[in-house]
Amino acid sequence: MSKLIIGIDISMNDFYACIKVRTEDNSIKIKGTRSFENTDQGFENFLSWSLKQKKDDEWSVRFVMEATGVYYENLAYYLHSQNQKVSVVLANKIKNYIKSLNVKTKTDKVDAKTIASFGIERELENWEPMSPMYKTLRDL
Repeated sequence: MSKLIIGIDISMNDFYACIKVRTEDNSIKIKGTRSFENTDQGFENFLSWSLKQKKDDEWSVRFVMEATGVYYENLAYYLHSQNQKVSVVLANKIKNYIKSLNVKTKTDKVDAKTIASFGIERELENWEPMSPMYKTLRDL
């Protein structure tokens, strides 16, 4: 089974996505990169674009993003509501992973590629949203 990972670097106004695939012969390829607005319409466009990269139902798809403030939450909730596999990784784990690769460039595009690489290399847990009551209390 092939593994399709979408690495996401998200900020307040937009986010950058990179799709990497690990095929059955263990080769890793970049299928595409693109930026989207951090809005409901941007989420819909992103999901549509992402799922078009999937060749067949045998491919495992996972969306990986880092927990940066609250910017990631709306997209994570949206993807979860669409029955997608979402993983949210602590920012310090991604930062240390980037250091281990000796990456010197810091752009949204490079960060999205690195997050996708992190997801390709590891088995990640599914993100689960907090209870609606807890979210309401936290938002207050």
